[in-house]
Amino acid sequence: MGISLGRIWPGRFFQRSIEPAPPAAPYWDFHCHLLPGVDDGLRTLDETRIAIAGLQHQGYRGAVLTPHIYPGVYDNDPEGLRQAFADLQRSLEGGFALRLAAEYFADETMFDAIAQDDLLYLPLGDQKVVLVEFPALMPNPCGMDVLVHLSRAGYQPVLAHVERYRYIQQEPSAWLDKIRHTGAWLQCDIGSLVGQYGPHPQALAHDLLDRDLPTLWGTDLHRTTQLERYVAPGLVLLTKHGKRINQILEEQAA
Repeated sequence: MGISLGRIWPGRFFQRSIEPAPPAAPYWDFHCHLLPGVDDGLRTLDETRIAIAGLQHQGYRGAVLTPHIYPGVYDNDPEGLRQAFADLQRSLEGGFALRLAAEYFADETMFDAIAQDDLLYLPLGDQKVVLVEFPALMPNPCGMDVLVHLSRAGYQPVLAHVERYRYIQQEPSAWLDKIRHTGAWLQCDIGSLVGQYGPHPQALAHDLLDRDLPTLWGTDLHRTTQLERYVAPGLVLLTKHGKRINQILEEQAA
């Protein structure tokens, strides 16, 4: 049985503020911070329940959880996150499918993890999908090398919220060409389409959408308030063309 949104949100708020699922609603979210208490995402189990209910109401049937692994900032490791994920699954009623991956910050520590085959990834057929985050303001000297090493080691790298990096906004053609040569997929945040991160990410997100470049779209959900303010209107824009979002993930529903 799924989670009842009406039981969690007051009826007046629910009826007024959450739009129904748009046409061609996505089955799967890719990139969200629903695992409570492990990073800057949702903080409690109750918040996670509210978030899942809101995602269900938007048409989602499951989500790939991507907690941060960022040495010195969020000192998570695969084993600890697997344990936290198992605890979360035991605490939920079911009705909403969850998978565990991670959002890795691209730094030198990733090379050892790649060499040791010690990464949290999403199995997708014969692919091992790994989400990687770059610094927001200045490029990391090893960032592109991380993508290349992942590809050579048999992983499928995905660059998180590509529209939000200032240097890519400033030189999109040059950067997108370099990223393409690494074999990485692009992931964009749905909220960027409606200005969640400002006008420059919004403009680049729309440009990438027009060119059908992102392989994956994510809520990058950190707070339940994002559902009403950014996810719902972003989904309306994203689905107006009728193409299903994250169709590549739909086999995960089995």
